[in-house]
Amino acid sequence: VADPDGLRSISHSLLEAIKTHPGEQVLQKLGTPNFVMLLNTGGILPTRNFTRSQFEGAERISGETLEETLSLGNEGCYACAVRCKRKVSSKERYEVSAEYGGPEYETLASLGSCLGVDDLEAIAKGNELCNRYTLDTISTGMCIAFAMECFEKGLISLEDTEGLDLTFGNADAMVEMIERIAFRRGLGDLLAEGVKRAAEKLGGEAKKYALHVKGQELPLHDPRGKFGVGLSFAVSPTGADHIESAHDPFFQQIGPGLESVSPLGILEPVSALEAGPQKIRLFRHTQLIWNLWNCLGICNFIAQPPWALSLNEVVNTVRCVTGWNTSLFELMKVSDRGMAMARIFNLREGFGRKEDTWPERLFEPLPDGPNKGQTFTKEDLEKGKDLYYEMMGWDRENGKPTTGKLIELNLEWLL
Repeated sequence: VADPDGLRSISHSLLEAIKTHPGEQVLQKLGTPNFVMLLNTGGILPTRNFTRSQFEGAERISGETLEETLSLGNEGCYACAVRCKRKVSSKERYEVSAEYGGPEYETLASLGSCLGVDDLEAIAKGNELCNRYTLDTISTGMCIAFAMECFEKGLISLEDTEGLDLTFGNADAMVEMIERIAFRRGLGDLLAEGVKRAAEKLGGEAKKYALHVKGQELPLHDPRGKFGVGLSFAVSPTGADHIESAHDPFFQQIGPGLESVSPLGILEPVSALEAGPQKIRLFRHTQLIWNLWNCLGICNFIAQPPWALSLNEVVNTVRCVTGWNTSLFELMKVSDRGMAMARIFNLREGFGRKEDTWPERLFEPLPDGPNKGQTFTKEDLEKGKDLYYEMMGWDRENGKPTTGKLIELNLEWLL
């Protein structure tokens, strides 16, 4: 460390900032499970494979209920002052070990609302099994949601499931399917391939129920109520990704969220339902910042936007650690460079503009909730991509970084 005293001073300041930051305090108290009720109230909680956007059992799988029933308290990464990780245990219908932590929001939704399951203990068991078998809970839950919809539509039979009733809401079936996927038994062998390949093998209408972008299953956020999140699903180099950029609701009104991006020149509120130029500009800037966290190894729940560590303090942290006299401009170029390289890689592998899209279901209107009927059209997404590509210095035809952009980023060797 180039400047230990300086880094220690930033650390102390961050600790004090976390103590007074409202969002950080909620994360410490409830962790990411606090998002269950927020999204359900907003009508954007993915339910039954995104066929609904509010879940009648949301309170039973909420962060508040988790805290009152199965929680043993919180834990955290080494030396973290937020400590958002949950730790749960149960010895009732399912025996759940505290060694595997507890379900985050994405797991409560992927193994809960998206499957119509409101059994918190079963979800905690599913979380334990996924962690034990090193399965991603988002993809696992979405694969089971796909299978449940196919089962209810008659594309998968009781014979295919070896007698297992795969209707939405069957908590025991969810737990059993995690075992089958992990050990590739029966239908689990098909689902272990992911929804894209599973749908291709099933054929027929199965493709309609396979919700993915570039082969990666959708995270548990409904972009019909958050266009910036939808754009991140489409253009992320890794497929549908909910942590590609800060989420839209943080910037809808004047307050800490909007103030956190003022160093980027973003000064006016932007509605979550906005899909025009101001939203694309906001998304592009916050995407560059969140991609910078990937480059620096900084947690999304620590830094702005919208959390406690300011952009200026991030710059000072890099200076203290490395000794470089760097700037926010230079660090954003690091992020820009990484994104351009990822884009070039994807283009080489056959992923271009056509793959920067959504599954058909996301172009359907929201089915319920306060924004019932709200939707974004294919034209909205295509126009958004046009402007985003231009802002990134990529061509409109296929999202290919231009010669000028690569030279600007000192990446002409990629030409």
